Amino acid sequence: MAETVQGGVGAGGLPVFLINLDRRPDRRDYMEAQLAAMGLPVTRISAKDAEVVPDAEIAAEVALSGHLIRMGRGSQCNALNHFEIMRRLVASGAPRPVVLEDDIELSPDLAGFARDGAWLPAGVGIVRLEKWSRRVTKKLLGPELGTSPVAGRSIRRLYSRVGGSGAYIVTRGAAERILAGKGILRHPIDHLLFNLNISPLAREVGVGMVVPALARQAWGRFSSDIAATRKAEPRPLSAQLRRGWYEVNLLPTQIGAVLFRGARPIQIDYAERTA
Repeated sequence: MAETVQGGVGAGGLPVFLINLDRRPDRRDYMEAQLAAMGLPVTRISAKDAEVVPDAEIAAEVALSGHLIRMGRGSQCNALNHFEIMRRLVASGAPRPVVLEDDIELSPDLAGFARDGAWLPAGVGIVRLEKWSRRVTKKLLGPELGTSPVAGRSIRRLYSRVGGSGAYIVTRGAAERILAGKGILRHPIDHLLFNLNISPLAREVGVGMVVPALARQAWGRFSSDIAATRKAEPRPLSAQLRRGWYEVNLLPTQIGAVLFRGARPIQIDYAERTA
């Protein structure tokens, strides 16, 4: 079920989809207040609830076991939420939306990026808006792509992996390709979208990133619904070896990006405002 909360941006703006559990109105209020302050209308998508969704509904798109990367039931349901938004995007004919999970702190500068999609660089199907980790991190990023709609920020192509699926923009073409090629998912949705080590689809559609980031986890404000369903199990040796192979597998591409495409490690930070 989808509900739309009106805001101030007109028809030319990017639609905003918010994934939110019915039993978490606190998160909904937090997100809608941030978006309302920016004048951004939002369409709420009622999230699949790990406590009630039947196995058969999950298994139609996401593996219940035998995962390449560990997935709890909350993570499995979260993937369904993102696929649902992609299907809505494809059916609507809209060119691209902003996709948000409901535990994200947003920069007011998001309004400048959501005003229209003219700034979106060619050859990039997903633009990541989020800094996920609390730690200081560096990612291998290419040179600036096009012109940022907000001074002090840039859009750069991503050549390494990064976690989290809390805030991004996806084009209709990328959504179509992901839905057509995903099969039965065996790893969390953020790995499908942003882990270039293991996701051929991410490499194919092209992933960009806004630097500094426009969003980050609202650390300490909310408990994690996904983490609560994740089993604390030791990672088997086979999984550790597979993860190591994924890391090594992308090295030739990354070396080529450094030598021939101007890529370099760049520190990823969140900035509330840059303009």
